[in-house]
Amino acid sequence: MGIVVILVVACCMAVNGLRLRSRLRALRPLPMRDGDGDPSSFVLLTARDVRVPPDVRRSAEHYARENGVDMLDLLPRDLSVDGALDLIRHTDPRVYRADSFGMGRGACHSVLATETAVRLAGITRTADWEPDELGAATARLKLYSTKADIIVAPIHAKDHLAFRRARMRSLALVVPPSLALSQTLSAMGAGYLLIPMALFLNPLAGLLLAALYCSIPLLMFGGTPVRPRDLGRVCALRLWYVPASIVRTLSAPRTRWENDLVARRETARAWYRTQIELGVDRFLSRPATECPWCGSTALRRRVVTRDVLAGKPGRFPLDRCTRCGHVFQNPRLNPEGLAFYYRDVYDGHSDVTAERILSSTTDWYRARIAAVTRFTEPRYWLDVGTGKGHLCRVARTVLPGTRFDGLDFGAGVHEGARRGWLDHAYQGEFLELASELADRYDVISMIHYLEHTPDPLLELDTAAKVLSPGGHLLIEMPDPTSKFATILRGLWVPWLAPQHLHMIPPGNLRSALEERGLEVLTEERREADQGPDFVASAAALVNWLGLDVHRPWWPRVPARREYARVLATLALAGPVMALAILLDLVTLPLARRNSNAYRFLARKPASVALVALVAAR
Repeated sequence: MGIVVILVVACCMAVNGLRLRSRLRALRPLPMRDGDGDPSSFVLLTARDVRVPPDVRRSAEHYARENGVDMLDLLPRDLSVDGALDLIRHTDPRVYRADSFGMGRGACHSVLATETAVRLAGITRTADWEPDELGAATARLKLYSTKADIIVAPIHAKDHLAFRRARMRSLALVVPPSLALSQTLSAMGAGYLLIPMALFLNPLAGLLLAALYCSIPLLMFGGTPVRPRDLGRVCALRLWYVPASIVRTLSAPRTRWENDLVARRETARAWYRTQIELGVDRFLSRPATECPWCGSTALRRRVVTRDVLAGKPGRFPLDRCTRCGHVFQNPRLNPEGLAFYYRDVYDGHSDVTAERILSSTTDWYRARIAAVTRFTEPRYWLDVGTGKGHLCRVARTVLPGTRFDGLDFGAGVHEGARRGWLDHAYQGEFLELASELADRYDVISMIHYLEHTPDPLLELDTAAKVLSPGGHLLIEMPDPTSKFATILRGLWVPWLAPQHLHMIPPGNLRSALEERGLEVLTEERREADQGPDFVASAAALVNWLGLDVHRPWWPRVPARREYARVLATLALAGPVMALAILLDLVTLPLARRNSNAYRFLARKPASVALVALVAAR
């Protein structure tokens, strides 16, 4: 039995090594060019202790112009084993090269970007960047670039442990950024711990596995453009090198950028502590006795939820009307509560995390756009609740002749205009700006917007009035009739308490649209699905348990006890996520008949007479 386990482990190691090797081979070496080249329209940003020779810079600029690249990350050819693997574990160069909407990542040594992108990103200096600071700048530059690439260049840079710690923070995936270090080091430690387990099960087979473990870097880097200067030393001493690297990386000093980040976080922590000590119950209004949709008093408690997205304190009851099926938060958050629970979720402390999530859902944006383009090619499109305009960013590539405007209550809508994703930004409430917007748009979209509003019926009234005759209204929102809402109860992610105030059954929304003179053209269920329910709920549970104890509203200042909680949560995450994947596979037949969201496209008749006729039905 021990031999079988060790054989499986060896196969997994080899497969993972081949996977990373495939990514390394996808990296391109920089073609060197002679001569002075064309006048530069690029800016070169470099980290501390990094020097880019003039001929390398000229060649990089030529490569960028020739390939239409707006942002080019220069990866040192002799980068250390750890440095190269830190990047390649998180980034597939082929996907990165092809995905014009993904977040920017790089090796945090040197970045070449167009003058326009640098100016729009608000970057004013070019040298002496901390690596995590340059990583953040790389992510921001990508938002102002249409095409990015990573290329292996003959530059040399120091790659000390403080540099590594800082770089790994900038490579965080769609999780709290402070976990990038834990993620990578935990993966390294888990692989290392398999060796003593194998030695215990079978000493001879364990020694062979240890030999494979030490030789894996040779397998990964052989025949690739990256030639780590420490490859031989790492392979020869890997059994000692890995734990030493983990310890030394964890004990490396903070950079100035990290110190600034910590200072801002602690300032926010003081504010949150004051607010929470006053009690979060004050953020709730008086409970309603009638359904806000139909006026019935036949209400029943549907579920009690928590803030599984951000992890802020509080419990939020949702009631269901037994007459019409409408589900709503009861008691509802008051304006002060909405401000508290929205703060630092889509901006501020969580801005980067939210940006990564929104930038990773391109396929969903394309499906929404396709729902419209099957019926019309609009000239003027208004996206209500646009955030920073991520939907419009994708839509512009499909409909280059369309004007895209965005409306949102938050200031991020102006950032969307600065990025060129929105032609015009409206900041404020849709109801208040209705007179300014009337009869100007032949498409209005409300993507996961109505559930956030205090009065969705009034929002629909406004949309029907603002929309031009013959125009189309696109609505997408969670489906409270999903079977998974019943199975998962308070852990069902689309409840998204306390942000979602109303959850409207599809039949109710269809009737409301028809009552306002709008003809429903399409109703999509599976096409609007937001992904596997059990996996999403498991991830939310792990997050709520305390995966990120650095968030400023966490009840205690992070100390030894809190870090122990993170380790325990990480240990629990594996089995929980594995079970969730299994449950999603088992319930796949049910998932095919259910969806956690739905999408409607409705059309406003082209004349007043037709509006009256449809409304009379």
